[in-house]
Amino acid sequence: MTKSKTARVFVYAIAISAATAGDAIAQSPATAYDFHQSYHIGFDSPEAWGLKYFASASLLSGLQPPEMQGESRRTGAVTIGLEAGWIPSLDAGQQRIGFGGTTPEDLNKAPAFVRPVVRVTLPWKLTALVAAPPPLTAFGLTPHLLAFGLERPIYETQHWMVGWRGYGQIGSAKGAFTCPKEVLAFAPGSTQNPTECVGLSADVATLRYAGMEFQLARHLDRLPKLVPHVAVGGNFIAGVFQVHAPIVEGLDETRLWTHGGTASFTGGASYVVTKQIALTVDVFYSPLGVQRSRLVNDGLLNVRALVSYRIR
Repeated sequence: MTKSKTARVFVYAIAISAATAGDAIAQSPATAYDFHQSYHIGFDSPEAWGLKYFASASLLSGLQPPEMQGESRRTGAVTIGLEAGWIPSLDAGQQRIGFGGTTPEDLNKAPAFVRPVVRVTLPWKLTALVAAPPPLTAFGLTPHLLAFGLERPIYETQHWMVGWRGYGQIGSAKGAFTCPKEVLAFAPGSTQNPTECVGLSADVATLRYAGMEFQLARHLDRLPKLVPHVAVGGNFIAGVFQVHAPIVEGLDETRLWTHGGTASFTGGASYVVTKQIALTVDVFYSPLGVQRSRLVNDGLLNVRALVSYRIR
């Protein structure tokens, strides 16, 4: 075994040992890590932080189009929309999530998350919603994600509305996270190519979640077209990172999986442009714990917008 390979395997063994919080590993450090095995990682580990960060970026939360005052809900009515969410660029320290937080990954791919959203009005004041980004490759990413939800008002007056939404997501996003093309020009094991990549990776990040939130909206007499709102939610995230990276030692097909809970908060406003068209803008925040030198909160704060059109 070469010196660089021994060091690589040793670091991986230490990272997995720490993430599993004491799970027994019978082999010695040099042979404990298998590049074709599945490992559970702690929800606060750097690798898990990356999964919950991008799962949170795709949460189907907030962005509630306003109900037009004085209009009754019609079963079968359809509202179509386009949602866009800013994905903040991560610094070098935040991208260092591989090997238990010692190796950088290429996480700054897409600057925004865009997807169509369809709402259908159902009986009993229920509304079903479905959202999915087009499965097209852009910025080095190919998404195969489907989010869905069910919502209804649970308390309404002339000025106030309290609503509930349950939602979930299945699917994944594929990209070269561990071995992007930028590192292939450098020698495997060098500072610029610490993962020892010899080819472009085809890694898959599975971003599944289920959650619910409660929303509060206010109709203003003086500004009838403007509807401010806030929401608070709780989420269960189940993430999987499947490595598929050609490296010096062969094909790394490590599978890392994690699960845990997060909270989310949104606040914003909708503006009724016409009877059919509305614009909604929200600020979203989710605190996310991560164990680096110590346990810290490195949450996601972004801005999201939705343009919706109600079909009569």
